[in-house]
Amino acid sequence: MVHYVQALVANEKYLKVDEQGEWVIDYPQPLKVFDFHTHLSDSFGGKQKSPNQKGAKLKYCTLPPITAMDLSKCYWTDTDYLIQRNSGLFSVMRFAVNGINIFNDMVAGGTFDNSKIAQDNNMIYKSVVLPISTAKCDLSTNALQAARQHPDRYVPFCSVHPFDPDYKKKIHLYKSLGAKGFKLKLTDMEIKDNWDKVIDVLKVCHEAQLPALFHTGAILCSPNIKLSSAMKKLLHSTRTELFGELLYKLPRDMVFIFGHCGTQEYKLVADYMKQFPATYGDVSTQSTDSIRYLIKEVGSERLLFGSDWPALPPAITLSRVLQATEGNPEARDNILHKNAERLLGFID
Repeated sequence: MVHYVQALVANEKYLKVDEQGEWVIDYPQPLKVFDFHTHLSDSFGGKQKSPNQKGAKLKYCTLPPITAMDLSKCYWTDTDYLIQRNSGLFSVMRFAVNGINIFNDMVAGGTFDNSKIAQDNNMIYKSVVLPISTAKCDLSTNALQAARQHPDRYVPFCSVHPFDPDYKKKIHLYKSLGAKGFKLKLTDMEIKDNWDKVIDVLKVCHEAQLPALFHTGAILCSPNIKLSSAMKKLLHSTRTELFGELLYKLPRDMVFIFGHCGTQEYKLVADYMKQFPATYGDVSTQSTDSIRYLIKEVGSERLLFGSDWPALPPAITLSRVLQATEGNPEARDNILHKNAERLLGFID
């Protein structure tokens, strides 16, 4: 497997695979990188593992097989492979099994020891830890604890589900305990097309002066791709328009971050960012060309480097940013660390 990955990146600028099979950045000069999108083993509801334990080697199950990997595309996946995988009688079952494999890999490998390796291999000096709370499980204290244990490496966000009756009190409490922002991953199936509670939560975030980051973006968003109704519902349940339309119902200065820049829907994210100047986008899953597009359309001042580790290796997104900002050191510094530092109050 290592041989095949090495062959894939042989002609890739700024990207290599080391002797341990880890994706690492290949850049001759020091970089200062602030990773705005990471998780740890106890960031997720359900099965958890203490990040203090030794981590298993990450398989990065979110990545496609090497034969289907296309680093020029958003999510770095050949579109034909995505269509094939998400079509057919058993597509929903495959989707569920793949989701379980991704979750188990992240829990097993998302530990402090593996995180530090990923940071050091990619010149990342700080990482935002994003907990993902559910209606039954509030995981904010885990992110706060990680930052207390390793204040030089981690910055905590909090996460309170809209169905939590104490969401307002909790958001303000977590802010007082050191949370620098708010994170949720929601689908329209979970909310059942009633976003009123989500709007209420976002208004509390605005009141608490916490930027809010949501997972955004549909996979296979083209209407010309034929999928089963169930599969289409699953893949489109976090489509960008759901979150972009919320902004019309929120204060104009609400700091909202489009997680992953909408994945394949990055052009729609750019449209919303033009309309709402307090919005940002983290570029995890984006390609070199899509990052160039975002810089051209909205500038570099509201784009944030994010990796989505341990779901994805930081080196891939980092290499995309480096290629997209060649000859533009101001944009590179903005995306890699300055925007994050300004937004979270580390610099004026």
